[in-house]
Amino acid sequence: MDKLQLINDDYKGYVEHVRHACRGILLNGSNILLCYESKENKYIIPGGGVEEGETLEGACEREILEETGYEVKATDNYLEIEELFDNWKHINHYFLCSIKSDTGMLHLTKAEEQAGYETLWLPLDKAVGIFGRYEEFHATNIADYGLYRREYTALEKVREILKI
Repeated sequence: MDKLQLINDDYKGYVEHVRHACRGILLNGSNILLCYESKENKYIIPGGGVEEGETLEGACEREILEETGYEVKATDNYLEIEELFDNWKHINHYFLCSIKSDTGMLHLTKAEEQAGYETLWLPLDKAVGIFGRYEEFHATNIADYGLYRREYTALEKVREILKI
């Protein structure tokens, strides 16, 4: 597993809060499954926070089921990205996942519902292009800058590992 650190411009130089999250890479041929927030016109790799007592694999599988309706098996923890911003450290664990079944049922949080969460299969190259625009947000939205830079980094690493 590779480990990377990304430091945002707004990092205060100290950490008061730590959060672990797991994100799953689901590929179907040359397509990748992403979540899309229609209200904000924002993409994200599916996943979310690790709950107390959960394994990283279990958190990844639960979050993907909730956000996409896909029951998956987290097969390879290929990357850990530590993000430092404001007074936070977010540690994102990325897994390659295989699809077991499509339940067709989402279990979104209130915030995800309000954001207009939907799932989209996009060509991997298109997803890399979307996240590769992270510099466009640098001066205007540091949170989206960090999010898109993180997801771009994760997808570039997937392409490197899988040689695609």
